[in-house]
Amino acid sequence: MTKIDIGTETEGKNHWAYEVRVKENGCAYDYKVTLSWPDYDLWSHGRVAPGKVVETVFEFLLEREPAESILSKFDCSLVRRYFSEVDSELPKML
Repeated sequence: MTKIDIGTETEGKNHWAYEVRVKENGCAYDYKVTLSWPDYDLWSHGRVAPGKVVETVFEFLLEREPAESILSKFDCSLVRRYFSEVDSELPKML
């Protein structure tokens, strides 16, 4: 079973930054992730907390690739480069 822990949240000028830990198959993976205000609005329309959006981004990614394949540091907008369907799928998952 995969467990996603959203750690410390820091609010920046136009984004939030998170420390995320994913535990999968007995291994732990740590990430530093940012979520811009525009992506937050696009995906959630303000319905859920930003941390929930980041958690859902990880759920989305983990459905498509193993935890060890996810970059250790990235902005959530980067997901579009690899999975163009994120903008239509993520709002449905929230």
